[in-house]
Amino acid sequence: MDSITITRPVIVKVRVTDGYKRAAAAEVQEALAGLDARLDQLNHRYNKISVEKNNPRQAGDLDQIDAERRKVIETRRQLTERLKEIGRLAEGREVVHGRVESLVDIKVGDDWGRIMSVEVVLQDGKVVEIRQGGLP
Repeated sequence: MDSITITRPVIVKVRVTDGYKRAAAAEVQEALAGLDARLDQLNHRYNKISVEKNNPRQAGDLDQIDAERRKVIETRRQLTERLKEIGRLAEGREVVHGRVESLVDIKVGDDWGRIMSVEVVLQDGKVVEIRQGGLP
């Protein structure tokens, strides 16, 4: 066998623009609003159950709600930090957006590093560059 088709990882990067920063900030703010609503629900449930302390099963419920509240608060803290990071991003900088897979045909003698190192750069939703082997 002289050749084969394999999958390879492709790193997707985004070139920072004002539009990207606005869209990324809006996405984080939407997630924060969802977390705030969830936290309100949890606080309401916690307060409602804590008024009815007579049932021993409810003590476990309070612990579970409290643990979930802590998780939500930590996620909210992380997203707030992410929002600050977005604000500090310099225009033109490239940030990793995600990873996808692609198919590639390889054959005996191919440069493995060049084959496996692929990046796609996006700007304002359009592909502006494809890099293979770490080279533009």
